[in-house]
Amino acid sequence: MDEASTVTCTFRRDAQGVVHAVMRAGCEMTLADAKENVAMIFALGSSQRSRVLVDMRGVRSQTRDARQYFAGAEAEKATLAVALLIGSPVSRVLANFFLRLSPQRIPTALFTDEEAAIVWLVEQQA
Repeated sequence: MDEASTVTCTFRRDAQGVVHAVMRAGCEMTLADAKENVAMIFALGSSQRSRVLVDMRGVRSQTRDARQYFAGAEAEKATLAVALLIGSPVSRVLANFFLRLSPQRIPTALFTDEEAAIVWLVEQQA
């Protein structure tokens, strides 16, 4: 399986093994959505930890429970590193604020450039 989708996200795995997760425009991420998306990442990674590029530019909101789940032990089982693709300096400020509130168990970085995000992900060691 190299492509898949959930209610809130579409996924594909590229030739370098990076899982691209594109959040649907206007989605409001709940805990149930977060659990479904992490399970899909795990499946795309053949039950191994993956480097994940998350395009968050379409997200309208994300509940606190969803953020905590993404930062927790279950998500850590599916992800090796996460690059968050954001759309503006304002969203960078907001994302940095939320990252500080929910310390990450895995390497996580913010990007506005997709190519730079992929380079960073590929450099992350297993």
